[in-house]
Amino acid sequence: MEHHTSSQIPTLSYIENEDHPVFGTLVEQILHLLNSKLVFSDIIIHQNSPLMLRQPKGLVAVTDSPITKEELEEFFDVIEPNWAERIAVRAFDRAIDLHTARIRANCFHFQGRKRLGCVIRRFPKAPLALSELGLSEDELQFARLTSGLVLIIGDTCQGKSTTIASILDEINKQRSGHIITIEDPVETLIPQRKCIITQREVGVDGDVESYYLGALDALRERPDVIMIGEIRDAQTAQEALALAESGPLVLATLHARSTELGLQKMLRLLGNSEAQAQALAHALRGVLCQALLPSREGNRYHLATECLTPSATIMRLLEAGDIGGIRTHMNSGRDPGCHTMNASLEQLLAAHKVRVEDARAATTDRVAFADMV
Repeated sequence: MEHHTSSQIPTLSYIENEDHPVFGTLVEQILHLLNSKLVFSDIIIHQNSPLMLRQPKGLVAVTDSPITKEELEEFFDVIEPNWAERIAVRAFDRAIDLHTARIRANCFHFQGRKRLGCVIRRFPKAPLALSELGLSEDELQFARLTSGLVLIIGDTCQGKSTTIASILDEINKQRSGHIITIEDPVETLIPQRKCIITQREVGVDGDVESYYLGALDALRERPDVIMIGEIRDAQTAQEALALAESGPLVLATLHARSTELGLQKMLRLLGNSEAQAQALAHALRGVLCQALLPSREGNRYHLATECLTPSATIMRLLEAGDIGGIRTHMNSGRDPGCHTMNASLEQLLAAHKVRVEDARAATTDRVAFADMV
């Protein structure tokens, strides 16, 4: 790596950055990066700083050339014609097809409105094949469900959206029905195959004002599968459970570090009542907790997962609100359809695919992990 003169962030070498347009517009530079073989999750753009990439090994500058205010304003014009009005209130998200790529751009100002910035996340133009994600056979079974609630859990930027889009498209390939998604914003576009696809965007100028209202609308739209992009509040949690009890398969994401923390959060949002715990236990069909770890070489990510498929014992523990007991039961390894994050991490470590420190950061059970290594 070469080093950028004005910071300690390294700069891509000439070979890594082959054919990057020196004099192109910012849109052209972004398109080049999106279509390159470089491995990265995000493009970070700050006015008066070089383009930055978030790679598995860390941040890296694309070149030494800073991006000007005029270049960013020109890019914002492409993203959102009314960007100046929107950005005056707060940062805003836009998901768009940028020629050959689909992106989500979060646009903002900072340093007392003196500088503009943007973070770009790229999405697959079409869902990835479910078989390519590296999920276990137990987790692949979630695409065969026809009713109940499946929670996809993990920290931000851990591939939850990619996984859920692939599950939906697998359903789309295998059976007929109506799939409704409620997203903020609509990310990967799901093509019509055997299913009719209704992808609704949340936002003041979207299709529906909130996740809750989108979920409330969904039951009247004759769904077979409903995807809720994120359960953030009590109303959405309660409606997701009500939908799952009414017949359709409901897939929803939840920000949490582990299976038990996700279930604790869900119970808290539902009101921590005995009746709601019983309802959740009977509606829940699975929990997938996932994390992306950088490879030892820093040139890709590896997926580690934790899977909970409720057995009679798990249901009884959940009904009683004994979330700690669920962790203990999962660690026992007695239930088919369940495995811990540590079991997944142990496989990656044994294959020398990830570093111990990255596995330690991803574990959902630090005590058991310490015993394991």
